[in-house]
Amino acid sequence: MDSRLVALLFGVLLGTVSESSLAPALPLLSRIYGVGPDTAQQAVSAGLLGAALAYLPVAWLARHLGAARLFRLGLILHAALALALALASSLPYLILLRLAQGVATAMVVGLVPGLATSAFPQARGYAMGMVASTVATGTLLGPALGGLAATWGLSYVFLLPLPVGLLALFLSGNLPELPRQEGSLRRLLKASGFLQALAATSLYFLHTLGTTVALAFHLGAEGFSPSAIGTLLLLNPLQLLLLGAWAGRTADRLGYNRMALLGAYLLVAAGVGFALLALWHPLWGSALGLLLLGIGRALFQAANNALVLSLAPGGLEGLASGALSVARALGQALGSALAGGSLAFFYAVLPNHRLAFAATLLLLTGLMGLSAWLVRARG
Repeated sequence: MDSRLVALLFGVLLGTVSESSLAPALPLLSRIYGVGPDTAQQAVSAGLLGAALAYLPVAWLARHLGAARLFRLGLILHAALALALALASSLPYLILLRLAQGVATAMVVGLVPGLATSAFPQARGYAMGMVASTVATGTLLGPALGGLAATWGLSYVFLLPLPVGLLALFLSGNLPELPRQEGSLRRLLKASGFLQALAATSLYFLHTLGTTVALAFHLGAEGFSPSAIGTLLLLNPLQLLLLGAWAGRTADRLGYNRMALLGAYLLVAAGVGFALLALWHPLWGSALGLLLLGIGRALFQAANNALVLSLAPGGLEGLASGALSVARALGQALGSALAGGSLAFFYAVLPNHRLAFAATLLLLTGLMGLSAWLVRARG
């Protein structure tokens, strides 16, 4: 594989693992700082919010400073902030550092789609397929690795992305620059179907990370250790490794909208099933629920992301990449906040934590149903 693509994929892993690896460690963070799930999840939301606020400014800066240079600067800042987070002594300081790290994440991940298509103009589908698969894998692998790292301590969760970031920096010396970018965000958002596709993407990521956060607290309440939670959460990354290439090829053949709609329907059905399975058995119900969700995620994400970028007018690839990243980060931030807030509410009004988890999952699944409706309306 070309070293330039490897560098970009490692950059994607750096950002997505950093964004998602804290979720299974939230019960531990909650105990360390003596706060509830609604407060603890702010450590997750802060990083996602920082990224969401920075993605579009980063796309603008890339025009003036150079995308490759900004990508490397983001890798360096991300590594420095990871070290600072490992040494953080208070929750407010930790949340502030996570916000800053989100900006560094935007400098890396937000530029990857544009750099990938610029580096491989004759193989854009292949490059974007690899990027989409890596985003999916990193987003879902992060919680698994975070749960395992949390067995050694909270600091190790923040150090997880360091090796990948250093490898990306080492391999990033030969990255191309983006082609000349013209046009405005208003023109991009007015492109036919683009805004709907973007909203569907955001709701999908809301459902994905919200479910992960809710499941981490649910399993923690059942007495599972962070390492056990992390191990269970490995199921979806393994599914993506097995199904990702097949799903991408099938989407190329059958059409992105059709595949995204099928994935969305499966996620809605799996979300309802998961809520019921959680009432049956905490371990086997969660495992089966994750397996059902993984099929829908594999089908939806690559197809929908490819469609979002294909809807962008020529000359707006950089802005489209930034907008896609904003949708993902905002969706994840809202999903984390909604999961934490819903659990806290349902803990207070329902008789046990299993019912609270099931109710939270049904709420998140309802929003995934809205994503399915957007995909269908777009088609």
